[in-house]
Amino acid sequence: MPTKETVIRNEIVRVNGKVKAITVPKEKTQEILERRTLRLLDKKYEVLMPSVDNMDKNTIDLQGMMTFIQEYLTLLFTASGPGNASKAVQIVITDTSGNKYQLNYANTVTNNAQGVTTAIQIFGPQNSMTVQYYFIGFDTTNSSYQSNYLELYSSPWAVYYDPNTYVGYFIYSNPVRIAYANLSINKQPNYDLFILWLIEFQNVPSYIVLFIPTIPNPSRIVGVSFQYALSSSFKVYVNNGNCTFNCSGNCPSNSPNNFMISVQNNTIVLQIPVMVGISGGSSSAEILICVKANYGVGPYANEITFSSSYSTTIAPPSSGYTFYILMTAIAITFTVS
Repeated sequence: MPTKETVIRNEIVRVNGKVKAITVPKEKTQEILERRTLRLLDKKYEVLMPSVDNMDKNTIDLQGMMTFIQEYLTLLFTASGPGNASKAVQIVITDTSGNKYQLNYANTVTNNAQGVTTAIQIFGPQNSMTVQYYFIGFDTTNSSYQSNYLELYSSPWAVYYDPNTYVGYFIYSNPVRIAYANLSINKQPNYDLFILWLIEFQNVPSYIVLFIPTIPNPSRIVGVSFQYALSSSFKVYVNNGNCTFNCSGNCPSNSPNNFMISVQNNTIVLQIPVMVGISGGSSSAEILICVKANYGVGPYANEITFSSSYSTTIAPPSSGYTFYILMTAIAITFTVS
């Protein structure tokens, strides 16, 4: 029984980030916070945050970002995670004396408190979507320190639906450092500090948007595991010439259940293999990838469903065989800037 191994397509996804820190007199804090409309596919919602103007470039932690993506795919495929909700997102500030101030995940900006609230946005044309994470750090206490070094930690999260009870609950991993920056901060007791950090995945084809992580956020926008009821799905169909070749058809198909990821030459290389058994041999094989990406929104995980597909033709093993295994792989290379 011959096996054909091929990469369907190698997608190049760009990962970058920007950050800024501002201090403002306490009596003027409300003046620098604005309501910004964000988009989740075809839905809109509002987030209170500082302006995105005049942001500086950060440095993406390549190894940390690989772990971040790896942990998300583990949640997606296995629907299990050990995370601590209160520390799922962190901004760590190191002052000039080496002391560390840790801002932990919070639902909203509040007075006389420290924390990080977040938001997520997914938008753009199907062949080049953008996934954005906004991290809004704040220190509205009377603390005082000076710093020139910031670190951003985050864990991905998803929803697991129990196949027996259909009850969903949040799952997430432990946070990892995904970015850092040299940025001057002078926090005084009568001033509030705000840190706006943007991490962005660009050039994401719609059929792989399911594999881009989601982060903990107060709006409870989460990626849904595609291995369980009411979940997302990713299926690869192969046309054997004797089937209905569409996303609702009966052609030979399979879904991935594992992945391989590594850092190579300052890039993150992700491969998601799928095996499909096919009867008959021919000089070409039509491949159809069908995706249903579900995002739970709100306390009751109301779902936003996004459907997409991608098709191509590849060369199978030599003709003449009555049955062969097609080993395909969706490859994603994350370039960091």
